Amino acid sequence: MTAFPYGPEVKPQKLGIPRPWLAFGVSALLVGCAQSPPIAAEHQTLGLLELTFTGLGSSTVNASVRPVPSGVVGQSLTTLPGGLQLQLLSSGAFDVGDRGAGGQRYLSATFKVRNANVQGDAAYADARKNLTFFAASTAATLQGTAVSQLVRFDNTNADPTIALSMFPTHGMQYSPVQNRALVVANAADFQVFTEAEADPANFTPATTAGALHVTGLFPYGFVVRSASGSGRALPGNPGPGQFDGRVTFAYRLPLQATAAADPYQVRIIVQAAEDTQPRVTESLEEQATPGEQTVTQRGAALQGTLSGGQTVQVAYLAGSTYSGANGVRVCQVRTAGTAQAPTVRLGGPC
Repeated sequence: MTAFPYGPEVKPQKLGIPRPWLAFGVSALLVGCAQSPPIAAEHQTLGLLELTFTGLGSSTVNASVRPVPSGVVGQSLTTLPGGLQLQLLSSGAFDVGDRGAGGQRYLSATFKVRNANVQGDAAYADARKNLTFFAASTAATLQGTAVSQLVRFDNTNADPTIALSMFPTHGMQYSPVQNRALVVANAADFQVFTEAEADPANFTPATTAGALHVTGLFPYGFVVRSASGSGRALPGNPGPGQFDGRVTFAYRLPLQATAAADPYQVRIIVQAAEDTQPRVTESLEEQATPGEQTVTQRGAALQGTLSGGQTVQVAYLAGSTYSGANGVRVCQVRTAGTAQAPTVRLGGPC
């Protein structure tokens, strides 16, 4: 296993113009659901980091990542001491609806990704593909979620139960013509997995949550795409300043009764892992309103970048009408609690 013990580091950042990423109608149910059998994919852990959104509710939203301290991998792992380079490309937030009437705040951040050591700026020789940032819980995260901190504008802690209503999404943008939010094809990085796939015991080689210094991984994350717009490969030996990857982290959370009660800063824990199985995910939003591309079109586009013998899977949640090839029915995705005792899920019963 190849691991990055210090996680990605943010180089000097350029804050892009905030983008109005949006999402609608994501439901969280507390009921159980049968899932598809485990998929034969291999995951290699690459490093634990904390993603921070700051300035929510203001005209300037910023985002950053930092390595989680105090050792993030076990002694059994082979480490790359230099980490992995990430650089902020753009970040933003947008409100939809009214307070007290289901209003939501949508936030996103897109980072450039470079397959290189942040210490000395040396590139790695090994190429990478399907690099995915799994949401992770620790002993310090809130309410059994991946959210590590919620802070209000006055620098006091926000209500920790807000974390239970914070859900991942694809990158979305508002269409004034249709008066709807649509999935942006080149920001559709949200990825879902079965519980078995997110279990470190099924990684190659097998590991444990304790060895990763987390209490567990959630069966969702965000996958890195190629900056060229074609495929998900990060080549080895990138040149100086050559960031070959892009990844968009996107979430939504409810507006509180007053602006003073809204989180101004949100922090989330994620674990980077390299996946061998190419996959695209149909979000709940797409079930109601297709975006620029359907999930079938995104899957076909990714398939066209792969070598022979690899097949793109299409993951979908309960309520989907997807009936194409290579489907992986996940139904519900846990966003709080453990695999044995989930407390909140994204999606509906099978």
